[in-house]
Formats: sequence, structure tokens, C-alpha cells
Amino acid sequence: MIAAPATLRLRNPALLETLSPFLVATPENVRHFDLGPFGLAVDAANVFDPLHTRSEAFLDLLGHLDVATFGPEGMPMPRWVFFNGAELTGGIFGLGCPHTDVSDAARALLQVPDAYSGLVPFAMYIALPTFDPDVWVGHNLASAGPLLPDERLKGLGGLTKALGLKCFRTKRQLGATQWDSAAIYVHSRMGPLGVLTAWTPGHSEPWTLTYAATTDDGALRNLAHDLDASVAHPEPDFWVESDDHAEQQRLQDLIEAGQRFELVGPPESLGSKRQRIPIRQLP
Repeated sequence: MIAAPATLRLRNPALLETLSPFLVATPENVRHFDLGPFGLAVDAANVFDPLHTRSEAFLDLLGHLDVATFGPEGMPMPRWVFFNGAELTGGIFGLGCPHTDVSDAARALLQVPDAYSGLVPFAMYIALPTFDPDVWVGHNLASAGPLLPDERLKGLGGLTKALGLKCFRTKRQLGATQWDSAAIYVHSRMGPLGVLTAWTPGHSEPWTLTYAATTDDGALRNLAHDLDASVAHPEPDFWVESDDHAEQQRLQDLIEAGQRFELVGPPESLGSKRQRIPIRQLP
């Protein structure tokens, strides 16, 4: 077990009393990262090199975590996408639990083999670099927290993403998510998000929005549920419902005509897996 880092005062301190950080990246990429994000050191034993076969069992568990999180939605990643599009290109930051402390429910959910001994990943954040070293693309945020009846895991997704972005030394993050995704609750904790697309035919699910977030320490602390952090949420000019594809396409037309918009707060539930998202038009 580890103590929460002195520079974060978490709403749920049990997270870092239960879980330890890990990193999956090549040695070439690791040397560019901050291995002590917000004072939380990544132990050398928990840095996994995807170029070595000894990492195989842990990488298997990452695949199980991805399927548990995204399998029901039909968007789990093939193994080659993990390797080509994440482990070689950028990095995977996450939080995991020693196998000896993993509950039976978690072992079943994450398909932990009986003979496995080591860290069991409970959450991961994958990001990819762009030509601008300060700008990274968020690729995947997976958390077992919402799937397990364990109050100690509350806030796990936001903390994992915040620590991952800090580890990757990100100043601005680009991302794509669907209008009906619960992940917008997490992403909006970074403050207003610039809406780059509202309807995205280039994605397999065109009802996807593309956003840009500033990832300074204030935004990341609030994302992590730091009690000493906060971000402003301006009043919206209008709301977009997650299943209103016509409105999403209308908003896309306005963006392509040069108008600018922000997503300015968490969604409001409309029931039946529907939600509405607050949007503000910028001058």
C-alpha cells in the first residue's frame, strides 16, 4: 500500500491507499515522461516494457479490463491496436492492485488467472502524442470502478486520467467521445472543452464529438477530485440532447462556418441512457 501524494488531497483518499500506479511504454518513450505525477512515484517494478515477453501476463489483463469496460458497447480494442496504437506510440498509465488484495468479484470481472501473481490493473488511460509535444490525443479511459461494488474505487477514472496526463507532460488534450457517453462527466471536470466537431463522419460512430481541453495543474487536480481544486462552468446558451442527431449536424455546420463553441459542464440525465450536454457559443 502507498500513501496519497502530498500534492493531492483527494475526496476519496482510499483510492491511493488501495491502488498503485503503473506504466506501459517502451524505454524510449519512458524517458520523456514524468514518473512522479503530482508526487506519486511509479515503482520501477510497475513499468512494463511491451517489447519484452515478460510483460505478456500483465498486457493480457489490460485486454480483459478493456473488454469489461467497452465490450458491452461493442468497442473493445484488438490486441494489435494496443501494441501499434498505444504501447509503441505513446503510453498507458494506470492504477492497479496487488493480486493478493483483489476481491473475488474483481478477479471474475477481470479474468485474473488463478496462477497469476503481480499487479492487477483496475484502470488505464491511453494517450498518443502529436507533432506538438505539448498536445496529446486521449485514446482510451477504462475503469473497473463503476463495475464493482467497492466504495474505495469511487473517482477512479478521473484520478487515472489526471495522473496519466501529468505523467505524459500534456498541456492540451484532444479527445473524441459520443454524445451519450458517461465519460463526458469525467472529461468536463477539466473545465470548458472546446468543441472541434459535433458530428464526425470520419468516426465509425458519427454521433461523436471531438473536444480540446487545457490540462494545466488546476484542471488536472479538479479532474482528480482534489478537494482544493475547482474549475469554472459558464452558463450554457443551449443544450444538445444525446440522441438529437439533427441538432448535432446543425452544430457541425455552424462550426465549419467558423463559429466556435464550448462544452461547459457535466451532462444532465434524461433517463433511458439519454442525456443532454450544455453548450456555450464563443464570441
